[in-house]
Amino acid sequence: MQLDISTPRKNITRFTYEFTSFQGWRVTLCRKQNHFTRYFSDKQYGGAENSLSAAIEVLDRVKQQLAANPGDPARVFAELKDITPRAPYPPGMRPRKEDIPFISKVDK
Repeated sequence: MQLDISTPRKNITRFTYEFTSFQGWRVTLCRKQNHFTRYFSDKQYGGAENSLSAAIEVLDRVKQQLAANPGDPARVFAELKDITPRAPYPPGMRPRKEDIPFISKVDK
């Protein structure tokens, strides 16, 4: 499925600053003064589209749990605090440019 990364999405914010080491997506929700935030790095997930897909997956899961337990968002956020879809690369490892599909050999 092709995702349009330029389409605005509620609760998902794109971070693409020229001079920072992080580029990716942030999922954030606030219910009854309880906050849930997760970051999805383009480098860790192999590109903007893959990291957006992971962010949407987590957001959908959190919203589903909140709908099932609307009165206790603190418990829902605590239960889901460690959920993050596994990235295709181990933590701390960056993919080689030739392994990322959207970077061609001409871009090097």
